[in-house]
Amino acid sequence: MVGILCFSSKNLFAQDTVSLSKNDTATASKKLSHSSLGAKIDYSSDDSLTFFLDTKDIYLYNNAKVDYEKMHLKSGFMSVNFETKILFAQGIKDTLDTIRQYPIFHEGNTEYKSKELRYNFDTKRGLISNVFTKESDGYLHGEKVKKIDDKTMYVSGGTFTTCDNEQHPHFGISFSKAKAITDDKIVTGPAWFSLMEIPLPIGVPFAYFPFTDSKKSGFLMPSYGYAANRGYYLRNIGWYFAISDYIDLALRGDIYTNLSYALNVASTYVKRYKYKGSIEFRYENNHTGLKNTPSYSSSSDFKFRWTHTQDSKSHPYRTFSANVNLVSSKFNQYTTNVSDYFNNTTTSSIAFSTKFGSSWSFTANLGETYNVNSGAISLDLPSMTLSSVQFYPFRRKKASGQRKWYEDISFSYRANIINTIDTYDTLLASSDLIRNFRNGIMHTIPIASNVKVFKHINWTNSINYTERWYTNSISKTYNPQTDMVDKDTIYGFIANRTANFTSSLNTCLYGMFSFKKGAIKAFRHVLNPSLSFNYTPDFSQPSLGFYDFYTDRSGKRVYYSKTENGIFGSPAQGASGVVNISLGNNLEMKVKDSRDTISGTRKIVLLEAFNISTGYDLAKDSVNWQPLRITARTTLFDRLMVNFSSSYTPYVLDSNGVVTNRLLWDEEKRLFKKQNSQWTLNMSWQLNSKAKTEQTKDQELSPAEQQYSPFANPNEILPDNVDFSVPWNLTLGLNYSRLSSYIVAIAGYQTNQSATLTARGDVNLTSKWKIGFSTGYDFINKDFTYTSIDFYRDLHCWEMRMNWIPFGPRQGWNFSISVKAPMLQDLKYEKRNDFRNRMEY
Repeated sequence: MVGILCFSSKNLFAQDTVSLSKNDTATASKKLSHSSLGAKIDYSSDDSLTFFLDTKDIYLYNNAKVDYEKMHLKSGFMSVNFETKILFAQGIKDTLDTIRQYPIFHEGNTEYKSKELRYNFDTKRGLISNVFTKESDGYLHGEKVKKIDDKTMYVSGGTFTTCDNEQHPHFGISFSKAKAITDDKIVTGPAWFSLMEIPLPIGVPFAYFPFTDSKKSGFLMPSYGYAANRGYYLRNIGWYFAISDYIDLALRGDIYTNLSYALNVASTYVKRYKYKGSIEFRYENNHTGLKNTPSYSSSSDFKFRWTHTQDSKSHPYRTFSANVNLVSSKFNQYTTNVSDYFNNTTTSSIAFSTKFGSSWSFTANLGETYNVNSGAISLDLPSMTLSSVQFYPFRRKKASGQRKWYEDISFSYRANIINTIDTYDTLLASSDLIRNFRNGIMHTIPIASNVKVFKHINWTNSINYTERWYTNSISKTYNPQTDMVDKDTIYGFIANRTANFTSSLNTCLYGMFSFKKGAIKAFRHVLNPSLSFNYTPDFSQPSLGFYDFYTDRSGKRVYYSKTENGIFGSPAQGASGVVNISLGNNLEMKVKDSRDTISGTRKIVLLEAFNISTGYDLAKDSVNWQPLRITARTTLFDRLMVNFSSSYTPYVLDSNGVVTNRLLWDEEKRLFKKQNSQWTLNMSWQLNSKAKTEQTKDQELSPAEQQYSPFANPNEILPDNVDFSVPWNLTLGLNYSRLSSYIVAIAGYQTNQSATLTARGDVNLTSKWKIGFSTGYDFINKDFTYTSIDFYRDLHCWEMRMNWIPFGPRQGWNFSISVKAPMLQDLKYEKRNDFRNRMEY
């Protein structure tokens, strides 16, 4: 039965009572009151619809539906009274006396399920019994709900929960009365915690549940527990300020019963299509042990962190970024963050770059590296680079015909500026700090030409000019009284210059061996020969002024570079004219493959690379030959990566392992002796019960997540959102390394090996239980490597997690039961016993 009722001042005539079945129609013939509503109601029902014109009622039975403006209602039974404009809805009984088709009320984006309801079309108010509705990430249950308008309602005898069990929620925050504003908030009177619908003696004077998607200022719930060295505590208690859509501020604090405390200020900011970042400052006043006892200690520590990232769309040729991490020397000793506790080194950087037109670019960086254990600190204040693109001065503006060889001559310019110091934190306030900086400017101008000869050979020639500027130099004198060499620093501008010439020939040769029969169809061999010559004149001659000398006690002149401590180095002593030769190889095989429906073959790489190289220095008067180096690389079975490298010398080694000028051939009748060799094998093999289209994401938590996570443990294997759709997942890794070096003292080779097998994975024990693990075995030391095991139990709207490290320096465990939904994430129970030998609840 489908119809339309128009409540208006127009005439409507009908009999006193009309009963309609599904296929009946009727024409009304009686006036309705002028007080009727001026809006349209769409209605329908499956079984029957009855008009009572004397009482002005309409009854709809079985799957009744009514649509009025923004209100939509479905129910087993409904009645509408024209005089009072009140709608009543309730469920109906089936043949087994079971009530079904309970009212489902929609208004706007909100749905209400209830046992019965009354709704006034005129005032748009309603009274709902036993209501169930979804609010943001939670669900509201109410015995009696008075709906004031389309946004506001008052609830009597209710429960708010994130459990989606409509009939019997597993937990909730219960209350006697509350005010709810749709898509905004719920504010209650006295509230208490209910578990399995049983009220527990855990209550608060009021409860506030915000639902808005935008940021809201409010109280930050702390965690509580006990620390063996500082007593009972409240951590991360504070207030959140939603300043605007572009910036916020969080003030947090920690307090311990031994009077230790901490203050934390954190802010994030963002400007769409421009930049985003965060700033955090933490100050701690730590006390451990009992006062007036040897175990007592106290310290004041801090941490400052700033990250800033510029959006790629914000500027076409200018960028700025920052990642600053500053800590005091003892901060990591007291932190509850596992990652910070084991991190001995912090790094900071601030970077700026820009372009000038299409030819020039400039970068500037500020950097800091600090070791909290030793106090060693390294500062770059600043490091700058100015560089150009390659210029081709001889190219025609309008090219026509084939390019001339000289048109490929190019040059560029690069300037590096560095001001750096390596010192200790205790010396930062020293008056000599500025003088201890090492600084300089290096200018580099490469001129190059690349031409083809005989069509297949690339001939490259280049001249590289380098000039270094420094603000100080050194002077050495022999002191006969102390029989030592005194070194003095001379402050003032000094420069040195070098240049070198390089010429190289290289080409690529291909060889193909085909077979008509058999599974092997062809071999392809790729050969990359290269011949080069590099010449550097002798810039250590005293006439150039880059080198000086002193006379030792034997009267011999000892030459030294005036800028030997320069940040960019100094010219090397003597000339160099090295001829280098190298041979690169690649070998592939093509075999039959019935799975390939196009070519019927597939390619197998036998050797990804096999390279041989050596050199001969024409400028030396002895020891001209350079070591023979061999490197090889391949991958077996698409998983096992094999790398090999070795070095061979053609000269005899003395008792200290130093190369002499005596050839092996002259004394031992052989060309080379192996100095060292290294094998490395690496394999990673991922297995799972269901193919994944994406690689497993890194499970490490961000620094912010680590600080405020229940475990503060970045080593958990299972992610926040545990996926039960993959029954099991396993990743195996094999790493083997063998380094062999010739030791003259033992007249033989000393071998160092490492071999580890690692395994990481997870498995569903049941549809609700999952276990994850990460472990490894060191075959050389015959011991297990770092091992961690995670247990996870899905408790419907709750979850249980346990991380256990059974042995090693981080031995301990963490246990937590918490609500899944982020809205009520502070409802949790935690217990831990970690590597710092602290028991916390």
